[in-house]
Amino acid sequence: MTVQDLIDTLPPREDILRFARYLASLRRPGRSELMVYGFAGALVGAGLALLFAPSRGAELRRALGDRLEEYWRAANDYGANGHDREHPEGR
Repeated sequence: MTVQDLIDTLPPREDILRFARYLASLRRPGRSELMVYGFAGALVGAGLALLFAPSRGAELRRALGDRLEEYWRAANDYGANGHDREHPEGR
């Protein structure tokens, strides 16, 4: 197979441009969504790190429970202490 054979198998230029325009028109996540995804990823990573840490089962479960409770309280405080006041329309 030659390079020309590979070039001949490519779609027409118009189709490539149409696809590029389609990709450019797709919605991109906003800054707040990226922060939520990053925070969720950090929580998952921390949970996995705790699960694979070399400690006893009871100690690990207690530490994981304490950490999750701490995050849960922080999330509730964030929602109750003004997050809704910053964006009254619910954005």
